[in-house]
Amino acid sequence: MQWCGEDHRTILLKSRRGRLYRSKDGGKTWTEITDVLKPSESSKEPVAVESIMISPVDKNIVLIVGSKRNHFISEDSATTFRRLKYKSTIHNFHFHPTRPKLAIFSAWTDACYSGRSGDSGGSQDCNHQLFYTRDLGRTFKLVADYVVQFSWGDKKLGNTDHIFFTQHRGRSGDQPRYGGWSKNVDLMYTPDFGTTVTRLVYRGNKFLLSNGYFFVAKVKDAARQTVSLLVSTDGGKSFQMAKLPVEIEERSYTVLDTSEDAIMLHVNHGHDHSKNTGNVYISDAKGLRYSLSLPNNIRTSTGECEFDKVLSLEGVYLANFKDTIEDSVPGLGGRATGAAADLSQPDRTGERLTEEEIEEEAEGFQVDLEKKHRSVTTRSRQEEVVRTVISFDKGGVWSYLKAPKVDSRGQKIDCHPDHCWLHLNGITRFNEFAPFYSVENAVGIIMGTGNIGSYLRTEKEEANTYLSRDGGVTWIEAHKGAFIYEMGDHGGLLVMADDTKKTNQVVFSWNEGQSWYDFELGSAPLFVDNIVIEPNASSVEFLLYGKREGDTAGVLFHLDFGALNQQQCKGIWAADSVSSDYETWSPSDGRSGGERCILGKHVTYTRRKQTSECFNGRDFDRPKVSKVCACTMEDYECEFGFTRAIGSSQCVPTDAAAAAAVTAAGLSQFADDADAAAAAACTSSSFFYTSAYRKVPGDVCEGGWVPEKVAVPCPAHSPVSKGGKTVLLLLFAIVVVMVLINYLAKTGKLKKFFRNAGFDTFANVSYGLVGGGVGGGPGGWLDQEAGEGRRGGEELGDRSKYEPELGFIDAEQDENEEDAPTLMTYSSGSGGAGASSRSPSAPQPRAPRSARDESDFDFEDSGRPLFPSHVSSRETGSSLHSRGAGDNEPIPRLAPPRFDEDNVELL
Repeated sequence: MQWCGEDHRTILLKSRRGRLYRSKDGGKTWTEITDVLKPSESSKEPVAVESIMISPVDKNIVLIVGSKRNHFISEDSATTFRRLKYKSTIHNFHFHPTRPKLAIFSAWTDACYSGRSGDSGGSQDCNHQLFYTRDLGRTFKLVADYVVQFSWGDKKLGNTDHIFFTQHRGRSGDQPRYGGWSKNVDLMYTPDFGTTVTRLVYRGNKFLLSNGYFFVAKVKDAARQTVSLLVSTDGGKSFQMAKLPVEIEERSYTVLDTSEDAIMLHVNHGHDHSKNTGNVYISDAKGLRYSLSLPNNIRTSTGECEFDKVLSLEGVYLANFKDTIEDSVPGLGGRATGAAADLSQPDRTGERLTEEEIEEEAEGFQVDLEKKHRSVTTRSRQEEVVRTVISFDKGGVWSYLKAPKVDSRGQKIDCHPDHCWLHLNGITRFNEFAPFYSVENAVGIIMGTGNIGSYLRTEKEEANTYLSRDGGVTWIEAHKGAFIYEMGDHGGLLVMADDTKKTNQVVFSWNEGQSWYDFELGSAPLFVDNIVIEPNASSVEFLLYGKREGDTAGVLFHLDFGALNQQQCKGIWAADSVSSDYETWSPSDGRSGGERCILGKHVTYTRRKQTSECFNGRDFDRPKVSKVCACTMEDYECEFGFTRAIGSSQCVPTDAAAAAAVTAAGLSQFADDADAAAAAACTSSSFFYTSAYRKVPGDVCEGGWVPEKVAVPCPAHSPVSKGGKTVLLLLFAIVVVMVLINYLAKTGKLKKFFRNAGFDTFANVSYGLVGGGVGGGPGGWLDQEAGEGRRGGEELGDRSKYEPELGFIDAEQDENEEDAPTLMTYSSGSGGAGASSRSPSAPQPRAPRSARDESDFDFEDSGRPLFPSHVSSRETGSSLHSRGAGDNEPIPRLAPPRFDEDNVELL
């Protein structure tokens, strides 16, 4: 069904059987005009209609694509037709965006339909050809062959006369007709209808021109079917790769919205577990740097996404995403897990539990934390569900929909307060339920079908119809059951019908859902397919169509609410007064405490009061006043490499290392000048400061809140600073020297570099052994074999043979102590066990600084003492073990204190 003519009063309708009908009075009366479409005057067989197209420049120009290679054009709103001279099947047809007479169209060659292969070459090859016409089909010429996709240029780019198309590189043989990414397809363009052709992007397979942006999907890996996105803002003169915050495979793209100086992009990453989901990213004003806006957005295999802009307001979007819940724990009631779980109140379900929490919840049962690797994340099976969220700042912050407190019958809704949200059906289930819906002329009004609870239910008996009149901040249950709906009279008239079962009843509201009226279409019920209205949604005439049970023919009803004879609304310039039917209203995000601002503007609309039941009229021009607001956190979105959890305004790093690495690598096009300079000077083990927030593109706020920059760790491969290099070299040298000295000390090769200074006066002092028995005392050094248990005085008198090695000294020893060694003599008793006796002239020996209950020596692992066994040890006990009789020679104190391997210093 198509509306044509300047006043949208003429309607063309194609039936399932290809018959063409026309109405010139908005659908009240219809005339079949199929017979007008004849190949020739003498032909008696009519043409079946396959499609209807209306020119975007001149609404009176209508193209009818018919069967049997017969196509017709009308320049007077389908009153008269003429046949196109092109006598082949039209595959695609594009009117020029500004010139009504120009058009381009494509067709497959006859070989594609006749079954002939390209054995003969030339014209016998099956390929897709592109043509252009300057006179609406009277003449046409070939632009290119082996074409895949084609389009005119863009108004904002100023290149509407350029033709862009993708083309197979080989241009020989039969053209492949598969839908995958191909490494043999390039993006081309011609400014002169094919006279000169230039390649723009090698392996550029698909493209889109929209609102000044030029997108190209370039094949990265044909075997893996992965692509990368290129973006141009200069009409294709230069392209830059769009940068996503993480390196993930990209399989396909859906450009959701390009209005308001930013791009909302859905990327299908192609994971096996998320084939029906993708991530939504929002760009900066250049369309190059993308931040994650919403993960796991629902999509179909054909690229349709459950993501819609509220057409009557700036910056407001509705979307559905996939989440997980706990479905088998009593008392949880479907609690959410992950980042999306915490919207209004803390929700601990799905978080990592501490050891104490696990022990408490186990109630006496032991939990093996080592086996579980301390990562107990759930206590039951997880189930994937769908939830609905809304954003009032162009995808910067997402929140759940607030559920109404009472239903359409005034009954209180029983709902768990922690998980009581409204969830609406999206476009992917349009065959079962009507998706969320808004129109440009109905300011602030949104309608949808769904349910209240933790997640979206699929049962038809759970679905009801809901309505918001304040841009999605608050909602009411408009009617029990799932209905199909349409808006008219600039939002002043709402019309609905049940589309889940056969019905003969239509309900409507004059007061934006405050009260509903109904009437019957007749005695025979029907299954309603849809309710439609002219494109501007400004009239009060609707068309309802469907089919009756057991009847293959369709049924169409014209609903004219002008027959109610309601008066015209008055007092538009005296809004908010008692005598006026109008009021002023300003949209908000429901969180702002002061001014009601969206995208940095306080906008005031004039709309009909909810209690006024009157017509706005088709020519109603809505007054609108706006002023700039002070900036708040809601005016900022997350910068590249940062993201927000649902319900949160804080931006946290998605992958700080990746963000740092990209910036530090010198990709200045992905950072402002200050951040790029800081990143260029970044060194390992250091930080650089970058912005976590950026102003939402199109936001016009001034002053107010200014985000501070945050510290980001430098990437591991960043260069080391000069000071850092010096410290590292110094540490390395010290380690090498210590290892070398330790090696020399252990091998005994260090003796010749040291001497026992201060012992020259004792050169003639003879040495002896403490303890005279063969076995020695418990504190002596005679625990040797019997053959060396006792030695003669002459042997001990050679001091040079038994001079101890001086290596490491205990750190606890006084380094400044320079006293001469203390000499001690001992007198032996009978049996070698008598009490000790000191020489009268000898000073009292000092006790060692180490603990008194420990020996003054530690031994190596081999059991060999650090010093020769002939050298005496200072005893730490109160009694000293005697030597054998006659061994009265004084013994020099040469033994160091206890050796501490963990605390040593060089002598």
